[in-house]
Amino acid sequence: MSDVLLQWSHGRIEAADNEGLFRIWSADGDSSVVVNPPSFAIDHKTVSDFRYSSSSGPRIYTESINEWELHCASPSHPDIILKVIVRVCDHTPVIRFRYVLSAQTKHKLTKDNQRDALNYLDITVNTDKTDLTEIQLSNFNPLVHSYFPVTVERNREELSAGVRFAGPIAVFEGDGFCGLLAFEHGSEHPDTFLEFSATQAKTQFDIGIHAAKGNYYDGQPLSDSHSFESVWFELALTDDDKTNLLRQYRTFFLKYLSKNTESRQPYIFYNTWNYQERNKYFDNKPYLSEMNEERMRQEIEVAHRLGIDVFVIDTGWYNKTGDWIVNPQRFSDNLRGIKSLLDSYGMKLGLWFNPIVAAETSAVVEKLPNCVMTKNGEPVYHEQIWETEGSYGMCLVSEYSDWFIDKLVELNRKLGVTYFKWDAIQQYGCNSPLHWHGSEHNSPEERADSYAYEMGKQMIRIAQEVTERCPEAIVDFDVTEGGRFVGLGFLAVGKYFLVNNGPYFHNFDIPRSVKIDPDTINVFFYPGPARPRFCRTGVLYDEVIPSNLFLTHYLPDGPIVSQANSAASMVLGGNGIWGDLVAMTDEDVEYFAQQIRSYKKVAHAVVKSYPRVVGTIGASPEIREKIDSESGTGLVVFLTVKEGTFSHVTQPLEWTDVVVEGADEWEVTAKGQLKLTVRLGRDGAKVVYIHPRKDTDE
Repeated sequence: MSDVLLQWSHGRIEAADNEGLFRIWSADGDSSVVVNPPSFAIDHKTVSDFRYSSSSGPRIYTESINEWELHCASPSHPDIILKVIVRVCDHTPVIRFRYVLSAQTKHKLTKDNQRDALNYLDITVNTDKTDLTEIQLSNFNPLVHSYFPVTVERNREELSAGVRFAGPIAVFEGDGFCGLLAFEHGSEHPDTFLEFSATQAKTQFDIGIHAAKGNYYDGQPLSDSHSFESVWFELALTDDDKTNLLRQYRTFFLKYLSKNTESRQPYIFYNTWNYQERNKYFDNKPYLSEMNEERMRQEIEVAHRLGIDVFVIDTGWYNKTGDWIVNPQRFSDNLRGIKSLLDSYGMKLGLWFNPIVAAETSAVVEKLPNCVMTKNGEPVYHEQIWETEGSYGMCLVSEYSDWFIDKLVELNRKLGVTYFKWDAIQQYGCNSPLHWHGSEHNSPEERADSYAYEMGKQMIRIAQEVTERCPEAIVDFDVTEGGRFVGLGFLAVGKYFLVNNGPYFHNFDIPRSVKIDPDTINVFFYPGPARPRFCRTGVLYDEVIPSNLFLTHYLPDGPIVSQANSAASMVLGGNGIWGDLVAMTDEDVEYFAQQIRSYKKVAHAVVKSYPRVVGTIGASPEIREKIDSESGTGLVVFLTVKEGTFSHVTQPLEWTDVVVEGADEWEVTAKGQLKLTVRLGRDGAKVVYIHPRKDTDE
């Protein structure tokens, strides 16, 4: 038996024999795979002969996660050092690891034919029968104007010819074993920066991850002071099947991936933006016409009655972008009164930011002029940012990123901001030779690709630094448009704002000559059941990634058919509302407040539980079960287009002495299941809440 480098309840890692980097074993030792070393092009020579030499650890990363460093040496290049940082948790078979490459003397990472020459890893499995499942996360469908996941099954016959694919998740299954391999980056599919390859030979299955583009630039320095750090990779090996491994992966994502547990909490969010849009489109007023303390206080009072946890003031609270100082004409006391009122109601304060712009007269532009984005030598300039001063684009892949970290931490300390909403960050934007993504030696195209790859890593770094220095903080990245950094990477440190108002008229090829009054731009800007059908795309992720990481705001407006559909969609993970709170009737407020009160009784169980689904979005019926069987806590959502009476039998529950709210009829079956029946009218929706009975429950 080889040297055991580290061990945890779900497996162990050993030093590999022959040419492997390390070998990972499943919990009972029946299955193993060899992880082969990465391959780098250094000074136009391939360096791939890394071998394990020593290790250090464990270091406690969190209460549940330990970290090791595996030190690897290259016999052919003894001054080049590879560290493999490995994180494991006794509660999951999924490990995370990344590479840190450095050198004791000066070298350069190089390219031939302007292509990345970097293979991160190859995994070898001794088997003649393997099936592969690719899980894509970042397809953008303009008809629903949302990202959504896609699963692609690749059988053994296809694998025998060899395949390349984008991922970022691959599940491979053979006789008696199942494995998972993933990378934490992001992009709009299929414009990927890393990619997989997989081949099934007669007695061996190989799967690897390789750089596709932008992972480094030609001539990038490599030394003791200039290391190369990879993204994080995820790897699991079990003797279980794919279904159970994906269940474990979902739990890993919820509990054991992110140090920032606040981003995983089932808070209910409110955002001021939709009312600002109504001012613009319905009343022909400026977006910021009512961005002031009086209006915010009115909204906070209603938000409190509703049960909102996080109150987010959208664009316009600031004097100018870049400085991110409270506008004294709109909020004379630097938001102190607003924060005090929120505190009195137990609500958190959130603010909107565009991290990649700074007003032309801002302090940061004056201090860091070389950090301005440029395209082909011309500075990127925006005439106006939501009715405020014109701004320059600022490059995240520069020292500006450190400045922005300090700014957000300052706002947390001075204003008490704990929710940072990031908006309008496109993946491509800068090809300057003055930043951290290339020099005059590199072509503008190479610098642009390097920026697009590195900006995602910087977004992760910024969010991680902010949330580690401010543990109560949450960073939310708006991905309501195409071309954004969507994947596993950002979800390791924050969450996504998935859907804004859904598709635009032009997404349906409606010509601009067609006049719509008022021209709201978005098709589904109005209350009704159609909008929630488009907005609940986030539930499609729930079998792999908890859907509460995909924030979506629903309209609380009447009529009741709209409210019912919005509430039923919201509790499935969207967890947000917006609109004209002040105009809501008492009956409107009470309806939504009751839904939120009922949801909060079961919210943690809903987030934890694996979904069971009947039908699909827009089906009659569409039934979504989210129950923690162990505690008998959760909910079942019923939606329909056509009226009818619908019944659903849940999974068996270990605890059946429960209270059921919302069902027209229900019973406990002989097998410990709940049989729930609801009657719905056309476009109807109901949520059935289930929780253990207490002595005080009726």
